[in-house]
Amino acid sequence: KTFDGRTTLSRSAARSVYDGFATTDHAGGKDVESGYGGPAITALLAMANLFSAGRKTVRVLDYGCGQGKLAELVLDDYRAQLGSNKEDKRKPRKTTRRRIEWRGIDQSPKMVEAARNRLARFDDDADTRISIDLLESGDPSDAIRTVKRHSVDRFVSTYCLDLLSESDMYKVLDLAQHVLDPEDGMILLAGITWGYTDSIRTFLMTALWELMYAVARRKVGGCRPQNLVPYLTERGWRILDVQRTMPVGFPWMVRSSPPDRRYNKK
Repeated sequence: KTFDGRTTLSRSAARSVYDGFATTDHAGGKDVESGYGGPAITALLAMANLFSAGRKTVRVLDYGCGQGKLAELVLDDYRAQLGSNKEDKRKPRKTTRRRIEWRGIDQSPKMVEAARNRLARFDDDADTRISIDLLESGDPSDAIRTVKRHSVDRFVSTYCLDLLSESDMYKVLDLAQHVLDPEDGMILLAGITWGYTDSIRTFLMTALWELMYAVARRKVGGCRPQNLVPYLTERGWRILDVQRTMPVGFPWMVRSSPPDRRYNKK
């Protein structure tokens, strides 16, 4: 079902744009640390609850991983927690050893290279396992062949569906359904949405963004404000939470649209 008639960048055009962003160290692909992306990512990670229910190993698939900033943020925080536990010698206590397996996928060769370089410093950590894969075709359906069914606990995608065609958006949701653990797997999405009714600043920025998207969409990375909920509902996902987060430093409106869990259909 179609909810958005706007044209989008082709896969090859998007690859070219994000290769350029990676080469010039552009903010594209590093939304986690930006004034507009940071608040939404903070909300998303809070919803993710990575080590819920005493899980010893959490398996994350990061679709459209960009330059690896989300993985770096999570792994730095995890490393800091391990360090604080080791330094706390006030009272010996039994701790559960936990492990993170993080797999990133992106269609931009330059982004993949940047992510691998950024995350190389975690290679020697016994508690982490990282892999960054290039999706050469750019077709989300092709990733199904490389990721085992029900092998992922958290499927995350930040500011990626914003630039995909509706067809590819549905393919990403189908990929998530294929790889997620049917018992407690979650999909977590963050993206931009309209801010016309929130403040004058977000009204103006939304209007400017939509104008840029119409006349020079490469400048905004091919990203467009949208509402992801109808696509999730159309594919039978149960929405657990939706949060709108106001930006810091820039009058941009951002939406964090999960976590969501697919129905366990019998």
